[in-house]
Amino acid sequence: MTQQMGKSQPRLTAEHTPRQPPDPVSYWLIAEQRSNRLEVLTIRTDDEQETLPIFSSEEEAEIILRFGGVNGGWRARESSVGELVSVLTGPCASLKKVALDPSPEMVVEGTVGLVSLLRESFMNLIMARRSGPLRLGEPEERSSTDSSLEGIVDSKE
Repeated sequence: MTQQMGKSQPRLTAEHTPRQPPDPVSYWLIAEQRSNRLEVLTIRTDDEQETLPIFSSEEEAEIILRFGGVNGGWRARESSVGELVSVLTGPCASLKKVALDPSPEMVVEGTVGLVSLLRESFMNLIMARRSGPLRLGEPEERSSTDSSLEGIVDSKE
């Protein structure tokens, strides 16, 4: 918006700015390369339901790696929308939920459900974001309480 000075009062007018396509979206997973396969970290909740943690930045993923007791060759790995959909429909097709930017504290306190949604709904959202405006679907099913990090971190091939 620009401000134009008139005789008595400033007047605001809107400038037309061409809409730029959004930058390519990327997500971050915690993954480990084993042989020729990529394994991704999952979090097991107290009802033994596995959830895939998905992060919006490398820094968020690194927090889980540093403070979540994740050992071994696990690393933060950037993933495109296409690769993430491949993971969710391939090795993680049996998972029901994903968790967006969960913190180690949320896992310990059992509040990961606050940032979780159904895998199918998440895939619909990221695919819609790729092709146009987001359209929200039906309400998500409620998740059960999550348990602590001890012994709940698994890998999915």
